[in-house]
Amino acid sequence: MIDVKELEFHFDLWTQPWIGLEKEGGGIERLGIEQTLLRAHEFRGIFELSPLVVVGINRLLTAILQEMFSPETEKELKQCWKLAQAPPDLVLDFHRKYGDRFDLFDREKPFFQSRDVFPTPVKGENIKSIANLLPDIPSGTEHTHYRHGVQAEQIFCPVCVAGGLTALPAFSTSGGSGIKPSINGVPPTYVIPCGKNLLESLLLSLVLPKYQPSAKAVDTDLVWWKREPVIPRSLEVICVGYLHSLTFQPRRVRLYPERAEGSCSRCGEPLRWGVRKMIFDMGESRPKDAPAWFDPFAAYKVPDNKPPIPIRPVAGKATWREYSNLFLKKPQKEAPSKKGKKVENILRPSLLDQIADLREGDTSVLSLRCVGLRTDMKAKVFEWVDSGFEVPGTLLQDEVAAYWIDKAIHYASDCASTIASVFRKAFGGPGKDAARYNQLKNEMMDGYWRQLALPFRKLVTTLSGTTDINDAYSEWVDGVTRLAERSFTEAAVSVGVEGEQLRKRFSGERLCRAYLFSAKKKELNHE
Repeated sequence: MIDVKELEFHFDLWTQPWIGLEKEGGGIERLGIEQTLLRAHEFRGIFELSPLVVVGINRLLTAILQEMFSPETEKELKQCWKLAQAPPDLVLDFHRKYGDRFDLFDREKPFFQSRDVFPTPVKGENIKSIANLLPDIPSGTEHTHYRHGVQAEQIFCPVCVAGGLTALPAFSTSGGSGIKPSINGVPPTYVIPCGKNLLESLLLSLVLPKYQPSAKAVDTDLVWWKREPVIPRSLEVICVGYLHSLTFQPRRVRLYPERAEGSCSRCGEPLRWGVRKMIFDMGESRPKDAPAWFDPFAAYKVPDNKPPIPIRPVAGKATWREYSNLFLKKPQKEAPSKKGKKVENILRPSLLDQIADLREGDTSVLSLRCVGLRTDMKAKVFEWVDSGFEVPGTLLQDEVAAYWIDKAIHYASDCASTIASVFRKAFGGPGKDAARYNQLKNEMMDGYWRQLALPFRKLVTTLSGTTDINDAYSEWVDGVTRLAERSFTEAAVSVGVEGEQLRKRFSGERLCRAYLFSAKKKELNHE
């Protein structure tokens, strides 16, 4: 039997440096939670290898500040927004009350872990590689898009372990039979406000009760530092408070630290000790019939008589194409009385509703960061997305601008469908060149959407500062049409110069031009 006293490792996230912070003048500094909060006004933001970890840390710090300030009214929240520095007395008071809940390897209260699991490996337990903690490390049958390696060789330093644990509440997805996702289901695209410094970003992330999920429990809120440090296996949680949701425990974890030499297999930092193995089982989930949970940092599509669908990353779809759905206010449609007609409402993150309501009349630009994880809606993880946007304050409350921006994206999608369809008609079908033609079509579509990103941002800026919307929209339609035609022509030229290829090319170009001209004429006549 191993002498447990020989394995007394400690890593206190409250005091020891682990959060990467971007300095105003450049460079990175690592701090513990306490100093991060006290000095948040000195840093631009959180910096980590993975944006998933950035979101995880952001939600943890937001939960701590939400506990500290507990704003109930608009006046109280606006007072928080005016703070130039986190109040030291509140930070120290929080530490006095809950500081014992942030040690990664405490025997009785390990951070984000279940103490009822024996603190050293025991035969018969479901012991797994630490590689399972983060999706950017290959493990088992998972894809190895990010890096290659053998999961048994993975060993993480405490900093990487802590980052992986904080990302679990937001990004745990389905993982096979009996392994369910976290409270938000298959991870949505999270919208994170970015202020002038980290403190401002965190204060903008505080949420008043009226903007929190309507399904939240009011009488009890088992946030991590108040609950028993036990995560029962496969427990369905019916009552979830708002702070509990930010520190939700979808996995039952227990880490097994060990003395080690060499370097962390994830970040490359030198090791004195690290973690190779852990218990990693199913933890908390919500019942299927539980009321819909609307995370304040996520947008949703709400179909008639169906559960809401979080807006998530989609293969081949750049995040800017969800601009109106993620950021802008849309009028809510009422379900028609006639059967057969479907209505789908879009709800942007309620956090943006709060910011718009409290900053009414403020025309300053709001910076936002969108982070998501693309999966197959089950166990496979393909990629993360990480995009930054600026939303003019005038657009947050402007339903008219939202209509035109939505219309602009729809027209671009119609043109994309046109050139894809014509290309298939002109060059599709069986044959030895079918695979090459399909590859050319995909490259054409990728290039088309990539080249539209900057014109779209220009359109957003123009619509936020002009009263002549028709001229701005006409310019967009004209530009999109020309780009679609050019994209098709460039792809068709790549097909080849032999007789049959030229015939297909010229026929396709004529057909494409005719369809696009018709679409443009129809669009401009129905403004």
